[in-house]
Amino acid sequence: MNSIVSDLKCIIDGEVSCLEKDLDKVSQDFGGIIQKRPQVVIRPQNSTDVVKVVNYALNKNLTISSRAAGHSLSGQGLNQDGILVDMRSLNKIYEFHPDQMWFKADTGVTWSQIVDTSIPQGVIPPVLTNYFDVTIGGTHSVGGIGQSSFRYGTQADNCLGLEVVTGTGELLWCSKEENSELFNHVLAGYGQFGFITKIKHKLRKYRPFTRTYFFCYDNLSLWLKDKHFLASSGKIDGLLSLFSPCILGISRTEECHIKPIIEWFYRMQVTVEMDSKNDFNEEKFLSNLSFYRHVHTENMTFDKFIQPVAKVSHLPDTANPWIDVLLPASKASRYIETALSSIPSFIDFRNTAIGSFSMFSSNTKIPMFSLPQEEFIIGFGMYPTVPKSQIKPVLEKLNLLTDLGFQLGGKRYTATWVEFEQPQWQVQFGNYWSKVNEMKRKYDPKGLLNPGFLKYKNAKQ
Repeated sequence: MNSIVSDLKCIIDGEVSCLEKDLDKVSQDFGGIIQKRPQVVIRPQNSTDVVKVVNYALNKNLTISSRAAGHSLSGQGLNQDGILVDMRSLNKIYEFHPDQMWFKADTGVTWSQIVDTSIPQGVIPPVLTNYFDVTIGGTHSVGGIGQSSFRYGTQADNCLGLEVVTGTGELLWCSKEENSELFNHVLAGYGQFGFITKIKHKLRKYRPFTRTYFFCYDNLSLWLKDKHFLASSGKIDGLLSLFSPCILGISRTEECHIKPIIEWFYRMQVTVEMDSKNDFNEEKFLSNLSFYRHVHTENMTFDKFIQPVAKVSHLPDTANPWIDVLLPASKASRYIETALSSIPSFIDFRNTAIGSFSMFSSNTKIPMFSLPQEEFIIGFGMYPTVPKSQIKPVLEKLNLLTDLGFQLGGKRYTATWVEFEQPQWQVQFGNYWSKVNEMKRKYDPKGLLNPGFLKYKNAKQ
């Protein structure tokens, strides 16, 4: 280890550390389930540092992983006994062009930095996740979903270009026109084919005022019908859905087991951007919907509306086994009913956020971002926080819900908790699985980049 540290200190401008405190900080991610400990942590000063570190790893046959905010849930950015590159040190915005609708920045820049820069200039990235303190490189590496994804796809779909260090140690600029094959696979590629060091990304103009309608449904079929209508109408700008339990009583079986009697309500928060507070035909809009109750209407300026509602924290000795399942709309009702009926048996459903998002397959062109074979996609997400001592039975139940999603033609958003072996990865990618393996052999032939997550066919890791 001392040799690795001294070697790297001689060849890069950035920081090299093997201090216990620094290794501890990068040995676990937000999921709190997987622990891995690298030999050394690198904080690069520039892209050239990343190139030199990757080439060093190649020469020494060391695994190497990239990490930034560490908000993954299955150890995607962790490393065991190799090199961990902490991308947060690459955090500059180089170009910002609201007139041309794009910006260019380092991979370690946070979405909070981008929003703070863009809002005063009347523009915003087309898609924002619900948490801004993650990095632009991190979300491009997994896809990036938000409440406007039904309209604009993933954050990766709005990428215009990437600077990438491949697993062969090359530094390449890639886009749809230049090195397009690498471009298409690094996006949502989990650092498997190369490490993103810079990003060029779209912007869009926003309107100064927003109105958000809070609707409650007591009928899943009507909720799904209105969800599709709203998402395809071209009239709304944000769509967020949540599931709320209401305990109606306690049932006792002859064996003296206690079971809560629960009715689920299905909520939607529908946002419209406006140039003025009076330029929206509310009566016509509401008349097309079949909600049980119009709960609330919220009027805000866009700069206030865009800020996340809640902070994301990681409590000590807890794990976050979150999952997102992408479902064909035709099978969503069956899945949601089954999932909601099983949830009270293994998590504290009263304090667990459970929600839904929407996407259209035609808006998402990233081959590594697997989608069901239908145009309209319903996302089902469950975000529990549980004591680590209780994690095993929870993961078993979540894996069963993943299996059910696969049986119904669904896919997983693999930024959240996944516990796949090779057969599950083959189901996830379907006919594209052989191409994924081909790209791995081409761009990371030694299998040293971010090892242990995707289980490749005949992979060395």
